[in-house]
Amino acid sequence: MKAKVLSTIILAASCLMGASAEDKAVVIISTDGSQRREAIKDIDRIELGDKGVTLKLSDGKAEEFEFAAIDRILVNAEWDAIKNIAAEGEIAVWPAQTSGPVNISGLSNGQKITVSNLKGAAVISTVASDELTTISLASQPAGIYIVSVANQSVKIIKK
Repeated sequence: MKAKVLSTIILAASCLMGASAEDKAVVIISTDGSQRREAIKDIDRIELGDKGVTLKLSDGKAEEFEFAAIDRILVNAEWDAIKNIAAEGEIAVWPAQTSGPVNISGLSNGQKITVSNLKGAAVISTVASDELTTISLASQPAGIYIVSVANQSVKIIKK
């Protein structure tokens, strides 16, 4: 796991050449689907320890993430591109097929998100915490689900 995370960090960090730190971010997506996003300009360094990854911020704060709890680390993620996947007033949901995490962009803070099975039963109900919210279908059985936000719905296939 540590090698996988390290190679992801190295590969993605190599893409930083010529990139504007204002538009780039590090996104750590946990195995439970939650995420932590930090602008590249605010990160002093990323440290790999024996048990996990530590984000050292330029303001002196630090946040640790255990390897076992990390699903993915996106380094050099273009935050503006992620935010702008959906047109004004629309949502974007991806990936269309997943084994767990589902990303939803184009949201307002506090906006209600509902995931329903094909029988119409709500299996997940939550509220958006940011313009980009990640939810996890990991605890749900394989099948087709409908992600609904306001008057918009998107089909997702859980593998």
